[in-house]
Formats: sequence, structure tokens, C-alpha cells
Amino acid sequence: MAEFRKWSTALAVLALMAGAASAQVGTASGSAGSLFACTATAAGTPELRPEGYTELAGDIVISCTGGPTMQLGASIPTTNIIVYMAPAVPITSRFLSSNGASEALLIIDEAGSLGINAGVTGPYGPKATQSICSYSQETGNSGGNGSVCNAIVGSDGNGYEVAAVPSGCTAPFTGCTNAQNVYQGKVGDYGVNTVTFYNVPVLPPATSGVSRTFRITNIRVPVPGGQLNGTLQATLSTNPSQTLPVSGTALNIGVVGNPMLAAVKQVSNAFQQCITQSVALTASLIFTEGFATGFKTRVVPGGQHNGIPGDSTGNTTWAAEGTNNGPTSFQNIPGGLYGGFSANTESGLIMPGLTTNNTGTGAINYTAGLADYGTRLRALFYNIPSGLTMYVSTVSAGGPTTPWGGTSVTPAAVLVATSSGEATPDGTNFAPIAATVVGGGGAAGTSVGTLPAIALSANANGVAEAVWEVVDSNPSAVDSLTFGVYISYTPTAPNATNQYGTPITGLPLGTPANDVVLSFADDPTILGISTANATQGDTPTPRFAVLNYYQGPWTTINLCQTTLLYPFVTGASGFDTGIAVANTSWDPFGTLNQTGSCKLWAYGVTVAAAGNTPLQTTVPGCDSLANPVAGTNCFPIVPAGQVQSVLASATLTNFQGYVIAVCNFYYAHGYAAVTDLGIRNLWSSYLALELNNAVGTPRKGVNGIEALIH
Repeated sequence: MAEFRKWSTALAVLALMAGAASAQVGTASGSAGSLFACTATAAGTPELRPEGYTELAGDIVISCTGGPTMQLGASIPTTNIIVYMAPAVPITSRFLSSNGASEALLIIDEAGSLGINAGVTGPYGPKATQSICSYSQETGNSGGNGSVCNAIVGSDGNGYEVAAVPSGCTAPFTGCTNAQNVYQGKVGDYGVNTVTFYNVPVLPPATSGVSRTFRITNIRVPVPGGQLNGTLQATLSTNPSQTLPVSGTALNIGVVGNPMLAAVKQVSNAFQQCITQSVALTASLIFTEGFATGFKTRVVPGGQHNGIPGDSTGNTTWAAEGTNNGPTSFQNIPGGLYGGFSANTESGLIMPGLTTNNTGTGAINYTAGLADYGTRLRALFYNIPSGLTMYVSTVSAGGPTTPWGGTSVTPAAVLVATSSGEATPDGTNFAPIAATVVGGGGAAGTSVGTLPAIALSANANGVAEAVWEVVDSNPSAVDSLTFGVYISYTPTAPNATNQYGTPITGLPLGTPANDVVLSFADDPTILGISTANATQGDTPTPRFAVLNYYQGPWTTINLCQTTLLYPFVTGASGFDTGIAVANTSWDPFGTLNQTGSCKLWAYGVTVAAAGNTPLQTTVPGCDSLANPVAGTNCFPIVPAGQVQSVLASATLTNFQGYVIAVCNFYYAHGYAAVTDLGIRNLWSSYLALELNNAVGTPRKGVNGIEALIH
């Protein structure tokens, strides 16, 4: 835990350093004419989830100083900036066009940061409105090399710095709007691990003490697949290089963190199949992030859309999902810290003016930098039997006292999908699935009270799904989220299909095969995307590989059984033993009638003239064989209110020892008679001993009176 906190502190320091660097833009002092020099740095080295296909890398900031003072009105030279990922993992930033034009952005002079720089006047530098030069404009409408985002040299009118203004601006080149200052990246032109920004204008700041910055953001990469298992690095190349002389030093822009941990914890004793069970807690599902920023909200919560870094007003419910004035009003400050929440969101820098609906399916408008939802957690339940109702909690345990999805750092998640729709975006008006309030007494006297839960619907294969979305998290601590699983069922009378009554259909009860599997959502394999390369530029964001199968039994439901001991049984040397079982589940107390067979486990010896041989053998129940012959190769099925028997001479020839009978119904009672063959001279009988939980099991008497049958 301490190491995670240290790492979070280091990230905060890096972010603060990046903020301090950007604050130098536009503050002038001294004289002009120094050497033009540029340096690239990593604005941060975030931890990347090893399961994530769309992990946000740290920003790259190019800072330039000096250079010649260009003549007012002159055309500003341009360059192409190529960013290479190492190792060569494909960039998975969302494509906003089929040609690879993506959500990756380059921002000049921290445009849109408003009043963080006091020296600059007019709509320039960080005070400028963010103006997009899309890929089609960068390369010319015809797809050639001629830019239609031409910029010329202007001035802020106060001598602080020269400024880039549109080519239509005229002398004295003051009072103009800022030239386009946000450039869209094209993925894949120099390999799947590259993003290129074409025809970016580079205006030397000239004045001593003034810097010009270029921030590259919204680069996403896949971690699964084995190529990226340590540090992610970026190198830069420019063409022409003399226009933007930046070093090719590898920058650390990400490091792979620990995987998520998850656990299934059964919190109840085993249930009995033939006893009615009201709603009861059966298991807890526990998801724990691998590092302090592993669980992320969709966007930064609160009122940060007003452009003041660190502002946290507007703490309304679901603010971290984007309902407060719309998600595209948030998170548009280059390098913004947003009160410490910036590293804890799935979205990058959101650019409302750069949207598309021509990728993915449906009429969804995808916005550059905006994730489809916060971190989602999935539970896949298997082997849900017919006749059993499963519930899951719609909220995580111990939610925040402030509005859910606001600025609380108490970790919380809410249910957003069941059995389908795990990839459906949040949309502007986020709303979790409402609970169906259920309640009642639990197993073993445990009261579960009133539950904020909803029933799941299993498919034809007995499988159901639940997906929760993170709406609050703590960026400075390792969070755990816990959800409850509840069950209820009412057994029915046995029939030809289910000889023990429901809910037994298709479920190997009492074994770990009734598993729940925990993971992140979405899993691309469910969406038809099988490899990291195939996810390049695709939707949705985020999406994850299932690297570790965290699973365990969500409940244990035992067959209702009675175990009987017959201390002495013989079928050897002229003797025989009749083994009888009575099914007394038909009674005046209203007990559920049951039907089943018994399996005989014989332990002893085979008696022969040459000497006795140790023996352990079984006689199966007749309902477990394809071709049963009752009383010969199996023990007969015993309906409620009836007695069935076998002879040791027929089923356990020459055997002598003891027999344990396991009967698949409650309230079995046994009787044995030892005789000589033909019952001529000897008859001795006894009652079988009851070994298991049938002893002391209550039957429901008339008027609610409990009667214990021993």
C-alpha cells in the first residue's frame, strides 16, 4: 500500500512540474535573437493496467525558446511531427475517420487554459480559444500536402510576444483571433505504432524568457499481448527537422502496473435443495484495483468545465459520468489537474468540436478524448438452475455520503447492465439500473434485511451477467469494491424429469462448478475482437482483455440426503441379509414429498473357501443406470411413503461387513434382517443408524409447530 501511495505522489509532482512549464508561455523579459532550441519532455508517466487495450499514455510536451524575430505578416513555417511508440505496440486512440484520423491531439501554447498566464493580452497563447485544424485541413482537402490552416506572424500588440494569426489578418497584425491551434493526429502512416501531425506551424517565440509549447495528448495503447510488459517510451521525429529541432531522446510515457485482483467469498453455509430458501446472502464479489488509479470514473467530477484548474464546484449526482452540463463541457484544459482527479478518469483531453458518428455501430457521436464510460466490472454467473432466483446488489457496499458520482473519494460503483449492453455508452443522462427492493430472512438465521438488489435472468444455458460502473474512486489509495449475491428458491414436488424436485436442473450441486467469473468489462472477445492489433482505432473505450480468471462458487446447494449405517450385513456361507429403506417424507406435517434412490457402499470381505479377501464395492441407485434391474444391479427408487429393499445374496454376493447407504432424500429410515437361507432357523433384525443431517432436521408441523424426527 505504501508503494502505491508513493507512486501517486510522484505522479502528482510530475503533473505539477508540467503545469509550471506551461505557465511560462507568453511571459516576456529580456531581448530577442537567441538560438532557437526545443526540448521534449514527458509530462507524466502514468501506470497502465495490464488488462487494458486503450490505456492513456502520458502527455508529451515540446517546449521551444529563442529563435529569430520573424517579420509581421510573414508565413509561419510548418513541420510534420511523428511520434513512435516503443515497444512497437499499435496506437489504439479512437479513429474519428476511416482513414486513421484520430482523437490524438497536438495543442499549441496550452490553448484554452485561460488566465494562468498574466503577461499575454488578447486572444493568444493559453488565452486563445481552442480552434481545430482537422487532418483533412492539415493535408489539404484534396489529400495533398498543402495545408488550409495557414498561419502568419502577428502580435499581441503589447510587445510581449509574436503570435500566430490567420492568413487573412492584415497590418498592423494586431487584434486578430489566434490561428488554429489544435491539430488532429493521423495514426498508422509510418507503422501502427505511430501518430503523425501534419503541417504544424512553428513560430519561434524570439523574445527571451518566452516559450512556445506543443502538447501531444490522447495517445492510447494496448498492454495485453506480451509486447508491452514494462515501460512505454515515445520518440519524436520532425520533417523538416530544422523547423522544429527537437531531440529524439526516448521519453517514458507509461509503465505497466499490477493487475486487478478479484475474489469470490462465500458467506453462507451450504443450502439444502429440498428446503425453501427466502432471499439470503450467499456470496460477496470483491474487486481490488492493482494500483491507486486502476479504477477510473468516466470524466473528472464537479464543475471543472469552467476552465479553472482544480475547481470542484457543481458536485452533483453522477457528475463523474458527465450529466452536469454534458460530458463534453468537462476536461478540456491542457495539462489540467482538476483537483487531483485527472489521473483517475478514463477520458483524456476532451475536444467537443471534433466528433464523428461513422465508426462503430448505431448513431453514436464519438467525441475526441471522451471515453464511453467509467471503468466497468463484470461478473459472469454459470450454472444457475431452473427454479432458483439470483439477485445482485445494484450498488457497492459502503457508498459515499456525498452524491454518488460526485467528488467523493469513497470508492463506489453502480449496476449498469445485466446479461447484455455492457458496451453501451453512458450518454449525457447517465442512469444506473434501479433496484428491485427485496428482503427477508437469510440462511442459518442470518437476516439480510432490505436489499438494494435486482434479480438476474439466466439464459437457456443457465448463464447470467452483471456489470457495474465505477462512479467514485480515490486516486491516492488502492480501492476495493464489494457486491452481494443473493438467492431464493422454493422446491417443488419430484417429477419424472427432476426426481429430487427443483432446483436441480443441470447443476452439479455441491461442487465448485457453479462458478462466477470476475473481470473488467468490456472483453473484446465478446465483441468479436480477438487481438490487440485488431482493436486499433476501434470502439468501445475502454476495453480489456481477461488475463486472469478470478472465479469461485457463488453458492453451495446440497442434495437433500440421509446417510444410514447397517453395522452388519452378510450374504455369505448360507446366510442372507435383507436391506430395507423407508421414505417417510410423506407425513401429516406438510413435509415436501421427495423421491430418490440410495447408493450402497459396502466395506468388508469376500468370504471364500480359500480365505477372505478385503472388499470395498458399491451398489448404485437405479436412477443412475441406463439399464437398471432393481434389486439385482441397483437399489430401487423409493417414492415418498414407500419402502424398498434388496437382498445381499443378490447384490453383494459372498460379502460380509457393514454397509453405508446414501439416500437422495430426507427422512430415510433403515431396517435390516439377517437370516439363514430360506429363513428356516434364524431371524435377527435391527434398525439402521442415521449418520448425517437428517437427524434433528425439523419438519413443519400443523399450525406452524416444529417437530424433530430422530
